[in-house]
Amino acid sequence: MNLRDLPLGSLIVRDGIARPATVRDALVEAQETDRRLGEVMLEHGWIRERDLARLLAEQEKLDFVDLAKVDLDEAAVDCVPEAVARRVQAIGYGFANSVLLVAVADPTDDRGLDQVREAAGRRVRFKVALQSEIDSALHDAYGEPLTATG
Repeated sequence: MNLRDLPLGSLIVRDGIARPATVRDALVEAQETDRRLGEVMLEHGWIRERDLARLLAEQEKLDFVDLAKVDLDEAAVDCVPEAVARRVQAIGYGFANSVLLVAVADPTDDRGLDQVREAAGRRVRFKVALQSEIDSALHDAYGEPLTATG
């Protein structure tokens, strides 16, 4: 069975992170509020951010990167324009030979991943990182986002 076909809730129960009843409650709330299961479970404290990121990486057959322990390579950061990086919540952080390494919090956002590939104009290898670490890396790389005034 392809892990991408296995629902996130099943992976959460499989790993003993939450009971089936908790996942069912979260699924109901997610459907009622038009949000994702992981988002609801994080909000309630039913799953840790690291566990969610690890399961998403596993589901998408990607590696997990502890972005907090990585020094950003400025050349890698520059491969993805700031507007794309912020919109997709992705950050170039290094290279493996000539392949650009990009950390993402949502590896299921196929459209966003395609935008990063197109903007980078080179081979890209995605890895999953914590949303909080992506946010921190984006802040380190670009500073505070510009806001429209008026």
